[in-house]
Amino acid sequence: MKPVTFLVTLITFVVVLSSVSANPYGGWQPIKSIHTYRVKEIDKFAVGMHNLENDFKHRLRLVNIRRGLFQVADDVNYKLDVMADGGNRLDSKGSMYQTEVHERLGVLELKFFTPIYEGLN
Repeated sequence: MKPVTFLVTLITFVVVLSSVSANPYGGWQPIKSIHTYRVKEIDKFAVGMHNLENDFKHRLRLVNIRRGLFQVADDVNYKLDVMADGGNRLDSKGSMYQTEVHERLGVLELKFFTPIYEGLN
């Protein structure tokens, strides 16, 4: 390995470690700003995959994101609590769902999308 390549790799490693120091490797941490473009993109992906996996029989529409966690491991994992409804604008109540999405090298994979039943904490 050339010295310049090694130096760039070492600097990148140090920068990544310093940015992750507040987020221990493997631990779930809250997403500070759940309304960023990237989080919304991940949520839209989760709702879209849920619709696709259910052959659009129970089509959902994302209403909003309530809470989010992320975990740095071999990939980046996201757990998001979302409110979604059946797409009927007259039914504005919606239901809560928890979803987990894994991201590795920019590729998203839906792990689960399940209803959250209120009152069963």
